[in-house]
Amino acid sequence: MRIIHCSLVVLLTVGAIPLTGRADGVPQKLPFVQDWSNPALITQENDWSGVPGFVGYRGDKLAAKPGVNPQTITADGASTPQSVLANQKNPNSLRTGGVAEFDGIPNPTVALKGSATASAPMLVLNLDTTGKQNIAVGYKLRDLDGSANNAVQPVALQYRTATNTAFVDVPSAFVPDATTGPGVATLVTPIVVVLPVDANDQANLQIRWLTANAEGNDEWVGIDDIAVIGDDIEVAPPAELKNAAEAAKPFKPLRSPKNAGN
Repeated sequence: MRIIHCSLVVLLTVGAIPLTGRADGVPQKLPFVQDWSNPALITQENDWSGVPGFVGYRGDKLAAKPGVNPQTITADGASTPQSVLANQKNPNSLRTGGVAEFDGIPNPTVALKGSATASAPMLVLNLDTTGKQNIAVGYKLRDLDGSANNAVQPVALQYRTATNTAFVDVPSAFVPDATTGPGVATLVTPIVVVLPVDANDQANLQIRWLTANAEGNDEWVGIDDIAVIGDDIEVAPPAELKNAAEAAKPFKPLRSPKNAGN
């Protein structure tokens, strides 16, 4: 655990690994990082085609009423509209809910905010963990909304290993309220969690962050400095290689009983 945590800290603070991969939901190899510092990734409304591995959804009608705990929302959500409000500059004045890219602030990020329409907005990341185990996910939740809004804005982390199943909540990553306020937007909540073992060695592991429409006026929460790593799975040598290695050992003749005393 300590080794994983230190490795994630290096990824989050140094960003030493290049952002490579293909866009539009193609699973990304580990290690993976995304800090949203490149404004060219998102240039048009509701268009994720330039962002490796990521898709955002509005989450319409996934929460029946305000104040639902997002941990309990495990339905797919991919049938709801893709969502990203591109090139935004002021979280305090953007009233529309969903997913937004704020590249006009000093530290750009992508953020979530619930609303009556966007009842459970989410950010989904597709990963390829083939040959990896101990999948660790690190990120920061940032309170971006310094307006008069002061909602309880929870954020959950979930995962699944097949695209036709419900998501599974990760309880240790749940943040009951990732915001402060009103008039304050300084809270940063770092999260580091190791996913359950069924996330290991998967060709298409999906993880997602989601919030839900809060009671009162929702606030923007950034999902920033994302890093995902894993340990290599050690593959045992095939039996024939082991047998060949045994056969290659030098032959040592046995002494006959009559020569045992010589």
